[in-house]
Amino acid sequence: MKRLFCLAVLMLFAFPWAASAADYPEREIEFMVPWSVGGSTDTVFRTLITVLPKHLKAPVIIVNRPGGGAVPGYTEAMTKKNDGYYFLAWATPTITKTHMTKTPYDAATFDPVINIVKAPIWILVPGDSSYKTLNDLLDDAKARPGKVNLGNAGAGGGTHMIAMAFEKAAGVKFNHVPHKGGGPTVIAAVGGHVDAISVGPPEGVPQVKSGDLRCLAVFADERLEMFPDVPTAKEQGVEFALGQWRGLAAPKGTDPAKIKVIHDAVKATMEDPDFIKLAQKGGIFLDYKGTEEFIEWTKNQDKFYEELIKANKLGNKYSY
Repeated sequence: MKRLFCLAVLMLFAFPWAASAADYPEREIEFMVPWSVGGSTDTVFRTLITVLPKHLKAPVIIVNRPGGGAVPGYTEAMTKKNDGYYFLAWATPTITKTHMTKTPYDAATFDPVINIVKAPIWILVPGDSSYKTLNDLLDDAKARPGKVNLGNAGAGGGTHMIAMAFEKAAGVKFNHVPHKGGGPTVIAAVGGHVDAISVGPPEGVPQVKSGDLRCLAVFADERLEMFPDVPTAKEQGVEFALGQWRGLAAPKGTDPAKIKVIHDAVKATMEDPDFIKLAQKGGIFLDYKGTEEFIEWTKNQDKFYEELIKANKLGNKYSY
């Protein structure tokens, strides 16, 4: 008996997480979103945590760190402890920004946990806009190069980079107007402060339904089930389809056992009928990828966007 006790004590010191992993989580967990309240990533996670408590025995709070193309938020995340009580939104703009300009982090800085969402990009205009179709917008952009204002959710982010790739595919030149996240971008469009915006569902879904905004095209291979009357860019003569993804990551070196707890709770939430109903209502398109698959997906996306950005000579990180 004494020998077993000594062995247990030795294991506690040799493997300090062994004693704590079983009790994890014991306190509040923070999910950091490096974009503004009301943007699509923020909306995804705020919707998630309305149901997540059913599957995780600790409260989760959302902390927003918007601005700077998400660089300040991720830079702050690099200083956080890898104790399992801090996680961060991990999305397409995370990858694109690191290839558009120099950043203190890259695709390998954090540990991917789970992917939650896929989101095609769509072009929205004010409800009273003179642009009725995508070609109306493109014809004006061709007639007035660099004069048509196209808003995005942040300089160097996914919506900005995809919009820049789109203008090359369409043979036009826009005046790209960055905002501090998807929420402010939608507000700018509703207010008529820009001619059009490039965002992704759930951004703009309520406004399109209400008529405050009109969708000219979706950058997908097929029309969205929720908006079957909205044509794709391909249907309107522009061979272009590109969207974003959104998931969760952890500070490097976070205990895999704790990552699994969070992964399993989020996965269970994604399969929960209550959350599925909320996702469908909010225009959130679910796309589960487990930890190992998400790690490989992130690596492949990193390579894809590096090649895409270099091929289109986007950003200022690389010498062209």
